[in-house]
Amino acid sequence: MNSKYFDLPSEKQKNLINAGYKAFSLYPYKKASMSIIAEEANISKSLLFYYFKNKKEYYLFLFETAFDFLKAEKTKVTEDEKIDLFELTDRSVRQRILIMHDYPCLMKFAARAYYESDPNVQQDLQTKKEEMTQLGIREILDSIDYGQLQDTSDAEVLVNIILFIAEGCMRGQEDLDSEKVLEILPLFQAMMQSLKNHYYKKPAEREETK
Repeated sequence: MNSKYFDLPSEKQKNLINAGYKAFSLYPYKKASMSIIAEEANISKSLLFYYFKNKKEYYLFLFETAFDFLKAEKTKVTEDEKIDLFELTDRSVRQRILIMHDYPCLMKFAARAYYESDPNVQQDLQTKKEEMTQLGIREILDSIDYGQLQDTSDAEVLVNIILFIAEGCMRGQEDLDSEKVLEILPLFQAMMQSLKNHYYKKPAEREETK
């Protein structure tokens, strides 16, 4: 992409990102129109292609940017503290709901992009998803407090289970919005509580280790 994009005022950058999230959340990669995106962002199509040489580059930029936004929100939550895994999960989910205020179509875009099957971008997306997943797991494992686990060796397994459950809750939710997230949240929290009951020490065991 053209580095001149980053010279744009922040509001124009935001408009260009939101225009893409909106278009690609409504339509699969192949059917989303760059002309409509340019119109939504209030710039010319030629200027859009000045910043991004083609549709694929723009799409992958949006995907990476979505991940960076969500990672930034997680970083605000964790900072340098060691935190209970389930509290981290709950706070991260709520932060993602809050980010919808500035980027209302981000989660819809991410849900659709995660399962995008167009051969022009599928392999690139898969590579990025694998890199992001491994990085995310490592960061979580470095952030959490292991003291409440019955067996600290279960930590990575537990994190993977939580990520798989989160993915399952998101599957098929291409029209996800904040209201639908709130509808799913109680079910997700119930599953988290079940895992907590299974993997965490019982109250009496916690007292013994103090």
